[in-house]
Amino acid sequence: MSELDPQEIAIARAAWSRLRAVERLTVTVIVDNETDGLSSPCACCDPSLDPNTSTPYQSEFTWATHQVASGKWPDLDFRRSLLAGHGLSLLLSVTTSDGSVHRLLFDGGPREDLWSINAERLGVDLAGVGAAVLSHWHVDHSVGLLAVARAASAARATNPDQPEAELPPGPEPVMEPFVFDLHPARPARRGLLLGSSQKPVPFNVDPTLEQLSLPGCRVELHASPHTLLGNCFFVSGSIPRLTSFETGQPGHATLGADGKWHLDPYIMEERYLAVRVRGRGVVVFSGCSHAGIVNVVQNVKEVSSEHVFGVVGGLHLAGSKMEVRIPETVAALREIDPDRVFGGHCTGRRAKAALVAAFPDRFQPLSVGGTYTFLAAPLGEEQKAEAAVEGQ
Repeated sequence: MSELDPQEIAIARAAWSRLRAVERLTVTVIVDNETDGLSSPCACCDPSLDPNTSTPYQSEFTWATHQVASGKWPDLDFRRSLLAGHGLSLLLSVTTSDGSVHRLLFDGGPREDLWSINAERLGVDLAGVGAAVLSHWHVDHSVGLLAVARAASAARATNPDQPEAELPPGPEPVMEPFVFDLHPARPARRGLLLGSSQKPVPFNVDPTLEQLSLPGCRVELHASPHTLLGNCFFVSGSIPRLTSFETGQPGHATLGADGKWHLDPYIMEERYLAVRVRGRGVVVFSGCSHAGIVNVVQNVKEVSSEHVFGVVGGLHLAGSKMEVRIPETVAALREIDPDRVFGGHCTGRRAKAALVAAFPDRFQPLSVGGTYTFLAAPLGEEQKAEAAVEGQ
């Protein structure tokens, strides 16, 4: 367990003070464990309701039918269906009050082909995406970043087949490098120590920094809280572990510098990402919540002193040794009282059922291809006048 570090909290609050409130946040699920394009949304995500009070949701199936209706696709071809897999990758797009748009990837999922197939079918263009943040060094979040690196590098390369006469006059346009925002504590390898024998069961290997450092890409290592992309996204440092029941992942192990496997239940390099939506509060993204989602949300509140509007991502409440934490986790989340809880990846069916019961109009599972739109609160007359003055 770890305690609050006053110096780390001060650094986090200083970074948070730079975080801008955005007018619009759109979340597109590129990779998740679940595919479900047919289920109707929960009440808070119903697109037919007032967008000023709801978080409009579009399923993969609805999106696909729009492709046909608009003439982009000739038919509803199920061979274009998105693929599910054990992992997480989210595309976040924010719009600020001055109309600026910033896009960021949160994690890359477990496989290169899975990320590439889904991203291509969704029309994701990394020329318009500025960075990828890796929540923690686990292969179900990191390996897909290899495909991201190749796509980002290609998007930033000059097309060698373009005739020189077709190039616009003047200096060649310079595109900002694609940033991989990573925690420096990359382990040699991770896995599990199972049973009384404690025999190691290793995972495959995370990408190396060199593999991600392709032309047009830049690796940045951050252990401390910071903001990025126009101060629109906040990335935490290590998350304090304060609750009594969120005690890490049993049996999890890391290969040490001594060549031996060591139990490592806490996965201390895990980070969360947060966005401020004007007039709503904070939307927090957690890749796996190895720190415990209650610890994550409590840290957001400690750093920001703001209302947590949304909780999105993997809550890691699946598996017999994790499921015993569901009642205390759900009870704590009810006390925190977020307006939206969108759980996916490692949340697990039992936890999802408990969350539906606790938040019947506020919980929805993530699903590949799903898009959620968080809109800022409507401006009052006084706020409109202030905004007009600021815009002059």
